[in-house]
Formats: sequence, structure tokens, C-alpha cells
Amino acid sequence: MANRPQKGPSPNGQPLFREPEVRRWPHPVSEQPRSLPASARDPDAALYYIHCALSYQNQLLADIKAVLDRLAADPEEK
Repeated sequence: MANRPQKGPSPNGQPLFREPEVRRWPHPVSEQPRSLPASARDPDAALYYIHCALSYQNQLLADIKAVLDRLAADPEEK
């Protein structure tokens, strides 16, 4: 094990092993707040977007339910 560096002080008082320098990056929350898009600044537009997204999702779920009901009624159909 002669290849391993020794830890601890050397005979002249300087450490044989030094830790690498640690870089600290600024936390992203501490930055200046970003401006919101126009749709998020206008509550009516944001609510309309949410309404449309939920309507689309509800329609997809209804379609999936209809297919599952049809498969449950006739298990031999594939």
C-alpha cells in the first residue's frame, strides 16, 4: 500500500493531503424573480387554460371508460 497518500501533518507541519477547493453556486431561489408569461398574469386566461386542459382530460377518461366497459361486456372481443 505504498501508493496511498498519507494523511496528517508532514514533518515540516504542512498537511500531506489537501482537500480540493469546493465551488459554491448561488441558490436559484435567491435570484431575481422571473417575469410571468402574460397568460399567468391574467387570471381569466389562466383559468380558461386550466378549464380547457381539464375538459380535454375528462374527455379522454370518458373515452377510456367506454372502451373498458365495452371490453368488460364482451371479453371475447379483441
